Amino acid sequence: MLISLVAIIIVLVWWFSPSQIIKRQTQTIVQCLDIPETATKTYRALKTNSFSNLLAKNVSCRVDIAEYKSKFSRDQLIESHQMYAYNVASAVAEASNIKVHIIDDKNARANTDIYFAITSKKIAAISEKIELNLDWKKTDTGKWRLTNIEMVGVTNQN
Repeated sequence: MLISLVAIIIVLVWWFSPSQIIKRQTQTIVQCLDIPETATKTYRALKTNSFSNLLAKNVSCRVDIAEYKSKFSRDQLIESHQMYAYNVASAVAEASNIKVHIIDDKNARANTDIYFAITSKKIAAISEKIELNLDWKKTDTGKWRLTNIEMVGVTNQN
């Protein structure tokens, strides 16, 4: 019984560690880019809601993928995600090798490579490998929120 209790405590400490929380939230961000072809309008709206709930009030974003380059404020980022979610026919986003670096007890950075493929009603299908870098900050209420997002196409790096 004591061994079971110790094992449960170890799993709980691991599960709620900052590193694991950031890893799960990074995976959630990636999942917000994944839109199945059969997605309903409600499902697409929930993706934007999940995405916006992870953003700090002062988040910034830089995107440099394929032939698209832009910078976004928080409001622009939410609006752009909503337009993306409603206008793509489908999209696949798969993260690999999420790495988390805890800077201190209030700041962390995560990075991962994403395979990203999108099918739109207006343009031909596009796929690209993207490097995703995320800066996280812990709020006074203990929640981790994104303060900076960088999406850089691997082929676009110098």
